[in-house]
Amino acid sequence: MDRATKAIRRSGVRLKSLGGGHADLNMVISELKDVRQAAKILMQAQNTASQDMLKWSLNGENRAIQDVASQLAELNSLWTEVQKEFTEHLKDYKYQFEVILEGERHVDQARNHLAACEQREMKIKKELKKAAKKATEEEFRQLEIKLMQAESAKDLAQLEVLDRIQENEALKTMRFKQGILKISEAYVELANKCAIIFGAQRDISCYIPDVEGHDLQIGRASCRERV
Repeated sequence: MDRATKAIRRSGVRLKSLGGGHADLNMVISELKDVRQAAKILMQAQNTASQDMLKWSLNGENRAIQDVASQLAELNSLWTEVQKEFTEHLKDYKYQFEVILEGERHVDQARNHLAACEQREMKIKKELKKAAKKATEEEFRQLEIKLMQAESAKDLAQLEVLDRIQENEALKTMRFKQGILKISEAYVELANKCAIIFGAQRDISCYIPDVEGHDLQIGRASCRERV
């Protein structure tokens, strides 16, 4: 992804976050999505290169290169599977932050509900002030009842906000820790399997026969004869 495209995409994420907030968290989720996509692209490019190398070797006449390229293609198949597993871990890692974002939205909903309750309470208080001058005793009493109900609803909304915040912070901590631990383990596992596979590739490469100076001269002479 070039810089201009990346800048446009990041701006788009921030614009989408203006209404709902949590721009930074949305950016984390967006970037993790790009990380997974980039890993898949790298995996596909490596696999294509390996297949092309095998095809090239088979179209030649060098048996040593053919044998090694064939074995490297098998190793690459293993490496591809390892990378596929890792991209699933990246998907799960991104999901942890999506769950965190959902929790933040629940807190927002609770706060919005509290704000609505506070506005309703203020509105009824203003109505009571006006009613004190011209409303009947029954109308005034009904407004007082409404005010008591509004105050009770506001108190419940305040408790709900506090509960939501406490629950969300606990969930956030748990999900964050779980996500970091799992992706760390996934990277360690990827590194270990990478060392095994490419260690085998290094060992296989040692089976390619060394070419002595005499053999190089023969090869050059053969080339000149063909020309």
